[in-house]
Amino acid sequence: MLKKFLVFITVLTLLSSCNEKFDHLKFEKQVAYEVFPQLMDSLHRDNRIPIPAPAYKTDSLGNRLEYDTIESQKSWKEFDRLKLEYYKDSVKLVTAISDSTFLLEGGEKSQLLKFYNLNNSDIDTINTNEKYKIDLDKLNADNKIRFIYRSDLPEGREIWRTDYKFYLNSVVSISRIQFDINKKFGVMSIGYSMGILNGIGCRVFIRKNNEGDWVIDKIQTTTIS
Repeated sequence: MLKKFLVFITVLTLLSSCNEKFDHLKFEKQVAYEVFPQLMDSLHRDNRIPIPAPAYKTDSLGNRLEYDTIESQKSWKEFDRLKLEYYKDSVKLVTAISDSTFLLEGGEKSQLLKFYNLNNSDIDTINTNEKYKIDLDKLNADNKIRFIYRSDLPEGREIWRTDYKFYLNSVVSISRIQFDINKKFGVMSIGYSMGILNGIGCRVFIRKNNEGDWVIDKIQTTTIS
């Protein structure tokens, strides 16, 4: 009986030790770097090519009459043609990444619970109130994109008013991730800007699929500038 009790205590000690050794921040970084290429695929575009404006038929006075489907299709066809053409050129589209993550707002926990239909007890209570520096070498994306740190460029709006020897395409910032207690679901935020008053903020819901990979379930636009 004593022997069985000692074995039981030993197993509990080992399990406790394993839990203590689990590096939550390391895990979170791995997930962030895994979903980052998916984020860029969803949000990135070549800023040199303007989005076609809505096409409308007008009367002799220039008043809008109705949406012009044919002209709209022509505009988007030209847009797609330019995308292929520009993609083949030698220009690297530089994306400036905020050096460190930003912190999530308190409401993201409730959004995570609501989106995945979880209970309050399902939320991970690990502290995410500290930032960590982003490692550029671990950011994977299309070869057309080159990453630099945001701190290497001028502050504020001067970042878009300065001439560079490269093409600055966008500025990106990413947040910490709020997980559920079982590390199957998560929510994070991302900011994506392509100029002055030309950016969006998004809430991103992620989950681990049956193959063990982290995938994006939904990207919600929360702010527009």
